[in-house]
Amino acid sequence: MSPVEKTIYTTLCFLLIMLQPITTCHAAEDVIKYVNSSSDRDQQKTYYVALLQLALKKAKHKFGPASLQAFGTSMVYRRKLMSLNSGKLDVMWAMTSKQREQDLLPILIPLFKGLIGYRVMVIQDTKQQELTHTLTTQQIKNMVAIQGIDWADTDILRTNGFKVETSDWYKSLYKSVSEGYYDYFPRSILEPWAEMQKYRFKNLVVENKHLLYYPAAMYFFVQKDNKALAQRLVFGLNQAIDDGSFDKLLYNYPAHQEALSKGKLSTRVIHKLSNPFLPKTAPLTDNRLWHQLQ
Repeated sequence: MSPVEKTIYTTLCFLLIMLQPITTCHAAEDVIKYVNSSSDRDQQKTYYVALLQLALKKAKHKFGPASLQAFGTSMVYRRKLMSLNSGKLDVMWAMTSKQREQDLLPILIPLFKGLIGYRVMVIQDTKQQELTHTLTTQQIKNMVAIQGIDWADTDILRTNGFKVETSDWYKSLYKSVSEGYYDYFPRSILEPWAEMQKYRFKNLVVENKHLLYYPAAMYFFVQKDNKALAQRLVFGLNQAIDDGSFDKLLYNYPAHQEALSKGKLSTRVIHKLSNPFLPKTAPLTDNRLWHQLQ
């Protein structure tokens, strides 16, 4: 090997040695596992996933790259809790409660800016004219609502003195109102139009004058000890709130856009309820995080 060749060879070896640490020290992309629910109860799963993706994107420059991996099955809350604690899952979404914040680490940013607590009534269309008249809160309490058997909303309504029956079959909640077994089905302002289009009960409508309101929040939750993911999500979501991309996603999400247009929140009679199950950790004084009625 000539002196020139030796010099080239030595230089190349040196460069390879110098480049090797650069290649190996690149942080591997974190993979964050979530439930890709097929449950009828999870109508807005694409919104949650899009919001997770937005948070990870906004946090990338500080925490490095991360991607999402769907865990393709439906799970009840208890199984999600076990899966988070065992490491099969990394993140889930749920309405907050004192018990859930004891079990898991909440990301204290309401995913719907509190709109989950703005409840409209799905009713039979023949009752629309009757209910258009101004009802008192007590008159609505005297009507019979139907809710999910394990929903936080069930306890909230009952604690406020509402008559509530329950079912554990999601489609039957709409069917039972359609067939006249119950007076109404309270849903978040963001939910009923898309759901009614799916289930096609032609005699159901959204009552157009009244609004039940209580402070409530859907959060992302992670395992208690997963402080790193919690910090990543808090940072990313706050970045999205501050630059407007959080609101853009929330209010431009097609189902939300349609619901808020049809729901006409600002024209409704508001019946304010308490939520004794909302933890004191809820950031109620941070106006950035909550929908503001016009």
